Amino acid sequence: MSDATVSDADTTIAPEHYYSIVRGQIEHEDNLIGQRLSWFVAAQSFLFTAYAIVVSNSGPNHTALIIDKMRLLLLIIPSTAILTCALIYVTIVAGILAIADLRRLYRKHANYEATVGLPPVQGYRQTQILGQAAPLFVPLVFLAVWIILLGRGVNF
Repeated sequence: MSDATVSDADTTIAPEHYYSIVRGQIEHEDNLIGQRLSWFVAAQSFLFTAYAIVVSNSGPNHTALIIDKMRLLLLIIPSTAILTCALIYVTIVAGILAIADLRRLYRKHANYEATVGLPPVQGYRQTQILGQAAPLFVPLVFLAVWIILLGRGVNF
């Protein structure tokens, strides 16, 4: 048989294999979301520490030059944190959307009769929603805190 006459039956993917492929891609995206959230928390902890050091060392006993530098840091640190929140949030949302696309693709092409006995490709709806709560809302909490800190500033 030549390549030109390969039948559709020869090019289809077995349902169990298709399930494994989609599930593997979902796991990969889920791992990326976890890594992004870890980067986010590490960055925020570093920035909060830097901010706390500047605030705790502020006071009237410094020269005008030092006070100006401290004020600049009290502007730069929250601004950097806000930008970090926004950028990592976008990547987390992209991962969640990629997972949703993979679930839709699976539902569209899955042969449910052939995959009876396999677990859902990504858990059940309730656990999906609860599992995505932290990646979706933790960056927003930090964003709100940094906006408040930036808006309030520190007078010394």
